[in-house]
Amino acid sequence: MKVIERYSYLMCSSTEEDWRNQIFKLGSELGYERTLLAIFPDCDTPLEVEHAFLHTNYSTEWLDRYHTQKLGHVDPVATHCVRKSTPLIWSPNIFSGHKQKEMYEEASGHGLRSGVTLPIHGARGEMGILCFVTNTKPDKRCQHNINRSLPELSYFRDFIFESSLQFKRPSNQKKETVSITRCELECLKWGAAGKSSWEIGQILNCTEATVNFHFGNIRRKFNTTSRQQAVVKAINLGLIHPA
Repeated sequence: MKVIERYSYLMCSSTEEDWRNQIFKLGSELGYERTLLAIFPDCDTPLEVEHAFLHTNYSTEWLDRYHTQKLGHVDPVATHCVRKSTPLIWSPNIFSGHKQKEMYEEASGHGLRSGVTLPIHGARGEMGILCFVTNTKPDKRCQHNINRSLPELSYFRDFIFESSLQFKRPSNQKKETVSITRCELECLKWGAAGKSSWEIGQILNCTEATVNFHFGNIRRKFNTTSRQQAVVKAINLGLIHPA
């Protein structure tokens, strides 16, 4: 099954519980026993449970400990997500100082030894933390497996965030509508198929620069920062459909 097709089902979840369970199931299929999604209104919001749109299958005991001890202020993973957009692969050496090392040792006791965190930064200022975690020893083989899964996890992250909006919107608020041109629609269709700008230009009989121009307009209309995010949003809006 193609990556886009696999994750597009998140857009069709009828309930928040079904949506959450699909995320956990897909994470497990990729080799990660534990998943955490926490989305905050903005980067200035305190990194505490009560402020987050939170879904996780971490142990309740660890979540309680994290909350009561306010470990979000100690956790280097949380700090990374506030400041950066790049994935962070877990390893013992990212936890420096006594408090961070102590936190990592305790987390490891709850099955959170190795993993990767993908920051989320939404168009409306949202800041999110998406973690895929395993109890595997953080050795070279584990690091290799994580690196190999990163491209797919990146798409998964964008589908998770875009599909989460349906559960965060007020019930009386309609899904947004965006008007795009025929050429922009064609670019989105072929972009979803994994084609490069050059390849799309060959298919549509136009230059690579023209394709990039169309994608620039699409990102502006969709209020997204990447082509991948634009494709995911187009699927959510029903403008294109996975092949």
